[in-house]
Amino acid sequence: MRRVLLISLIFGAMTMIVSALGSLAAAAAAAAAAAAPGKETAVVDIPDKTKLLKATLQGKYILVHDDEKMARGEPCFYVYEHSQDAAGQPELKPDKLVVSFHCEPVRHEKASRLVLTYGMASATVFELREIQFAGSSEGHRVP
Repeated sequence: MRRVLLISLIFGAMTMIVSALGSLAAAAAAAAAAAAPGKETAVVDIPDKTKLLKATLQGKYILVHDDEKMARGEPCFYVYEHSQDAAGQPELKPDKLVVSFHCEPVRHEKASRLVLTYGMASATVFELREIQFAGSSEGHRVP
């Protein structure tokens, strides 16, 4: 009897975990589908002080690259402080803009996940030098 109860509890817990993971995957897919064509976005948590141009980052941010603005020669890469809407999806708010710049495109192998390339600005501060979004074969070098 105990064995049957234990197996039932384990099966129930596994079902709940698989269901939760499926919900997270569906939410991520919905967020990607909601992104405008020609725009790449990612949410990133930067745990250590990291310099990006004149800004110092530490915490959670939304990274955005806009191909249309890049083609027009305008600032095309934006970094926003993280915020989310009522549904828990990342939300871009103009008042949360930290820094924007016109990136330098760099060809790479297709990335399976977000790739952040760092250097050292000083002995205790990192410097973000390039960003490549998951599924993309183009990196965005910081000028």
